[in-house]
Amino acid sequence: MEKTSGVVEIRNLKTDMVWLFWANDYTQDCASQRFKLDLGMHECASLQKDYTQTGLEVFRFDMIEQTTDPSRLAKLKNVTDNQYM
Repeated sequence: MEKTSGVVEIRNLKTDMVWLFWANDYTQDCASQRFKLDLGMHECASLQKDYTQTGLEVFRFDMIEQTTDPSRLAKLKNVTDNQYM
């Protein structure tokens, strides 16, 4: 089974704030992000605070650009700095 890679957003549906990250394996990397959030250990403190206060129900994970081309993924990484805005 081929891995799906690309840029993923975690969107807070209550505030419409978004955390962007790049995934080499969409399923595994989303599970990893969720695991960190569930444990209260996410690297983005403001995302973690919102998640802790509201819970998973107001967050959505979406692939916003899919690619299996490693060079395209590298380019996407350069323009999608990990921010919660």
